[in-house]
Amino acid sequence: MAGVHARLGPSSASRWLSCPASVVLSELIGPRPSGPAAEAGVVMHNVFERKMLNQGDFTEEELIALESYDVSELRARKIVSHGVAAANRALRQYKLKEFLTETRVNPGKLIGRSDFWGTADLIAADEKTRTLLVGDLKTGRGRVSVVGNEQLLSYACGSLELLDFVPQRVVLAIIQPPLLADKPNFWETTLDTLTAFMEFVKARALLTDCPDTPPQPSESACMWCPAKPICPQHKPV
Repeated sequence: MAGVHARLGPSSASRWLSCPASVVLSELIGPRPSGPAAEAGVVMHNVFERKMLNQGDFTEEELIALESYDVSELRARKIVSHGVAAANRALRQYKLKEFLTETRVNPGKLIGRSDFWGTADLIAADEKTRTLLVGDLKTGRGRVSVVGNEQLLSYACGSLELLDFVPQRVVLAIIQPPLLADKPNFWETTLDTLTAFMEFVKARALLTDCPDTPPQPSESACMWCPAKPICPQHKPV
């Protein structure tokens, strides 16, 4: 449902897995409105999905909205075009014909939680080669590493219930047109990695339920944390 987000979202997993207290503190100040870059990203993700499914292009309303977010039509079209090309390149490289786009997955089911879920941009699988591929489209210029990417690992764990087989090869793919053009960035791992990751998530998620969980600051976790203004680790001395 548009506008609804999980308490423990895969997109913010790198933050709350590093600092579970960020969830507790963020709930004290409530949600923040999305900025223009995020809103523009939503539009481009919507068009990415339609073009992957051969269901249409940008609408006039979307182009007007992007203009209000200070994203030109030329830039938006280039990002989406390269994103679709990168996604299709990934599918071809791993010989994957069946795929899903913008699919809600529930990794929380694996650890008995209802507040850990999200929407994966691309999921593809092949039973013959025992391969699962999960891709994420990034429309910004901040470089995103694919190796051990917590967001993609979360999506991969949530994708397991969609499969009729146990994957032996798990492929994570970052699709970031502003930096990579039409070339996806891959990291291959195994089911053992997903199992170990979910054990880690289970322990860290429990800490988000405790109001006394102390903050664990780090440069990456604190950078975009919405609770930073009230975090005791950042209050002026």
